[in-house]
Amino acid sequence: MNIYSLLKINRIIKNPTLKGLGIWLLHILGKRYLVIFLDPVLACNLRCRMCYFSNEEKRKTLKGHFSEEDLSRIAEVIFPQALKLQIGCGAEPSLFKYNAEIVRLGKQYGVPYISYTTNANLLTAEEIDKLLDAGLNEFTISLHGVEKQTYENLMQGASYDIFLSMLTAISVAKIKYPKTTLRINFTVNEQNISELARFFDVFGEMKIDILQVRPMRDIGGEIKFIENRKKFNNEFNILTVKLKDECVKRGITYIAPLYLTENPKPNESSSILEAMYWYISPKAFGKNVDWRNETFRQYCKRTHYSSRLFKGIFSKKQFSNNQLNYEIN
Repeated sequence: MNIYSLLKINRIIKNPTLKGLGIWLLHILGKRYLVIFLDPVLACNLRCRMCYFSNEEKRKTLKGHFSEEDLSRIAEVIFPQALKLQIGCGAEPSLFKYNAEIVRLGKQYGVPYISYTTNANLLTAEEIDKLLDAGLNEFTISLHGVEKQTYENLMQGASYDIFLSMLTAISVAKIKYPKTTLRINFTVNEQNISELARFFDVFGEMKIDILQVRPMRDIGGEIKFIENRKKFNNEFNILTVKLKDECVKRGITYIAPLYLTENPKPNESSSILEAMYWYISPKAFGKNVDWRNETFRQYCKRTHYSSRLFKGIFSKKQFSNNQLNYEIN
C-alpha cells in the first residue's frame, strides 16, 4: 500500500464535506481510516532546541512507558481500525525496548503501513534489521541541519557522525529489504535554512525516498519563532523550488507547504483531522478510550461516536486553518 498516493488523492478532493462523508462511511462500514500516532515511551535522548524536550519544566511532565503486556491490549483495541501506525510522535521511540513487537503486532492485525520516527542516534544496525524483519515499512528520520556544527547545535546531545552512520546503515538495509521507505523530515528555521542548498551535496548518496521540508512552529522549545518571517519566507520559497526540482530528478517524493504566510496562526482543531488522527501514549489514548476495559466498538457505542462523526461533516471547523497545507510531488 502506498500511503503517499492516498495523500495525493486527499489533495485532489477539495471539498471538506465530501472528505468528512467518506470518513463517516468508512467508520460505519468497519473499514480502516485511522492514523495512529503512538509514543510508547515519553522521553527523549536529545534536547532539540525547537522541541519541548529542550524545556526542562516540560520534560518533568513527560514520563511513563507502556509495558510489554500493554502492547497486546492496545493492538487488540485499536490496530484493526488503523490505516497507518506511526511509532514515535515527539518522543523518541528508540528508548523503548519493544518496538519490533509493536511492528509485529501491527502486521498481525493487518495495519497496511507502519512508520518509525526517530532521531537515529540510538539506533543500531541490529535494531534496524529487527524492525524490518518484523515488517516495518518506513523509517522517518528527523534532521535539523545539513552541516555538523548546525546539526549538533540545534539537536543538543546528538552526534552528527552517528546520524550519518545510521543513515548509511538504513541505506544498506534497503538492499535486503527493497520495499523499505527512507524519509527525511527537515525542520527549517533561520539558523539552518541556507543549508538546504547543500542538502544533496551531503546526502546525495543516501537511499532517500521521501524528503519533507517544514518551517518550524512554536511547540514550546527553546527556539519558539522565526524573527524575520518575511525574509525567511522569501528565502524558503527560492530554495525549496530548487530542492523540489532536484527531488524530481532523483525520483524522490517531495513534501513541503503549498504556501507560507507572514503571520501564521496557531494550530486549531478540525473535525476531520480529529476523526482521522489518534494519539496514544502512556498518558493518552485517542479520544479518551478506556482501553483497558472496553473495545473500540464499545467505546463508539458509549460515546455515540458515529453520530458525532456525522455531525462533524457539516462542522465549520473543517480545515478552518488549512492544516493540510502541503504539496506532495
